[in-house]
Amino acid sequence: MKLKTLIRRPQDCSVSLKEVFIKIVTAGGEMDKARIRYSFPYTDALIFTGSGNTVMGVGALLHPKQSFHRHLFEMAGKPEMYNPHSIESCWISVLPEYRGKGVWTHNRRAKLAHLGNLPHHSIRRIKNKNVVNPDKETQYEQVGHSFVSHIGPHELLLLAANHDPVFDPEKRIYYC
Repeated sequence: MKLKTLIRRPQDCSVSLKEVFIKIVTAGGEMDKARIRYSFPYTDALIFTGSGNTVMGVGALLHPKQSFHRHLFEMAGKPEMYNPHSIESCWISVLPEYRGKGVWTHNRRAKLAHLGNLPHHSIRRIKNKNVVNPDKETQYEQVGHSFVSHIGPHELLLLAANHDPVFDPEKRIYYC
């Protein structure tokens, strides 16, 4: 199976492609349809991985609202690491019938090539450890400790890449 990953701005996606994205994310239990649609204006890119005309997995890159973004680092006990330029990698979902076939790895490689040295972060549910094990993670480092956010009942981990231990607004080479 030859995989291909496309990274597109939401405004460059057809309505039907956005609906496929929403269907895959909601099938994975990551978020409900209304929240995904609400978040599209904050979304930099939608990531689609598949073969032929079949989309097997998706992900997204977005700039979360500043108050929520800061809240994540505070909840993890590391407010000094908050970087307002960090992009959130989120809504990563692979349809169950395609798991274990390299879809997530292909999606991840394309995402990393797209991001380059930009600071980025991801929130992971601890219960998802059987799917993506943070102990084996090479891209991200865990930020602080686990926490439960006000938006849901799940215990979460905040992971970050290309973040400094203390955000320095004068260091603009990688932030902007």
